[in-house]
Amino acid sequence: MLRVNGKGVRYHFEGVRGKVGQMRELVEGIDQMFDSFTRVNEISKEMLFPQKEPRKEIDHGF
Repeated sequence: MLRVNGKGVRYHFEGVRGKVGQMRELVEGIDQMFDSFTRVNEISKEMLFPQKEPRKEIDHGF
């Protein structure tokens, strides 16, 4: 039969909590990396293909 030891259970869950924190930091880092890639992509597109300003309609008052 399996014996449950309070210290062992607490040690186990503290380890799990630590791993969850590490995973959260990893996901945040990856998210920031992809945000940076997206921003660099937008900047490079603006540099290579500048948007032409839309033509302004002239109101002739008719």
